[in-house]
Amino acid sequence: MTHSNTICLRVFISGKVQGVGYRYSTVQKAQELGLRGWVRNRLDGRVEAIFAGTEPLIT
Repeated sequence: MTHSNTICLRVFISGKVQGVGYRYSTVQKAQELGLRGWVRNRLDGRVEAIFAGTEPLIT
């Protein structure tokens, strides 16, 4: 991954996303796609994630 084609995306996911394995499955899929970043639960019940990767993988 070169710096010239790297995109970073911050997302918030709402709904039934805590206590159901959502973070784990998101991390697994991101690793499978070769993305970098992190996923965390928020106190307001949402999940927040940062993904970094090439444009075709992010969009």
